[in-house]
Amino acid sequence: MNPSTRALRALRSAAQSACLLLLATCGEAPPPAGARPFAVALLLAGPENDEGWNQQAFEGLQQIERELGAKVRKVTAKSAVEIEQALAAAAGNDFALVFGHGFEFNAPASKAAVAFPDVDFVTTGGTLVAENLAAVVLRNEEASYQLGVLAGHLTKSGVVSSLHGEAFEPVKRVAAAFAAGARSVRADVRVVEEYLGSWEDAVLAKEKALAHAAAGADLFFQNVDAAGAGIFEAARAKGALAFGCNRDQTGKAPDVIVASAVAEIPKLMVELAKEARDGTFRGGARSFGLAEGDVRIAFNPALAERVPAAARAAMEAAAAAIARGELSVVPR
Repeated sequence: MNPSTRALRALRSAAQSACLLLLATCGEAPPPAGARPFAVALLLAGPENDEGWNQQAFEGLQQIERELGAKVRKVTAKSAVEIEQALAAAAGNDFALVFGHGFEFNAPASKAAVAFPDVDFVTTGGTLVAENLAAVVLRNEEASYQLGVLAGHLTKSGVVSSLHGEAFEPVKRVAAAFAAGARSVRADVRVVEEYLGSWEDAVLAKEKALAHAAAGADLFFQNVDAAGAGIFEAARAKGALAFGCNRDQTGKAPDVIVASAVAEIPKLMVELAKEARDGTFRGGARSFGLAEGDVRIAFNPALAERVPAAARAAMEAAAAAIARGELSVVPR
């Protein structure tokens, strides 16, 4: 970052700090003349009501608006061209922080970070970083490993289903960790793993889940967002249990979802937004998981009796070992 850019960012930080001080001491005092309101944009590649990955981020944006009083905007961008245009539009319209929710936003954001050095960028995934670009890794696999441990305790057939949207690297890590967790309990467990090629096709998801049930699966782990509705229908039809992913999905199927692997995306987004607002934003590779309190397991209270004490104890022991750095759930 050159000296002039650093000075611009320092001026922005000073203006924001002055605004915060006035608000704290004078109630409704207006911001200093010329200070722009803190504004945050979120770019999504899928629907914000998918009850999974994208909805978590959208709820984070809403939380930023409520808690920080920020001006916010959500934009859907899927193709590379749409993403580049959306990043440039947000950065060029006084948005101080731009989130790209998914690794596919990382390469375009690295270009935008150069073109707009006084704007902070965050992508959930990717490896390209800069002083004003943070590539965030959410270690969701740490929670999916715990669900694998639970699956190893619960399965009677010794066969479990593992269905996922697309074979992206972070998704494959989640799938691999689930399988490793199950095999840590039962070395002979068979994991029927498959990728749908879609995050929204509930009909296809149900069809695949029923096929896995026909192959002997009596538990269903899924990372398919909106398409999960089909898997929950299949589990219900077979009298089986299922797991939620990315967010606490209990409310979607409280009769079959026994536990969910949760990524605390809203919490993390608020923390990063506070950094950007306060002028303390750190770019670079940043990783969040169990140890940081950003990944966890949410149990369904209505099905608590389905989780044996030994299974819960094993999950807790695994979580403690992971947080201490003593257990690697999947090779990186």
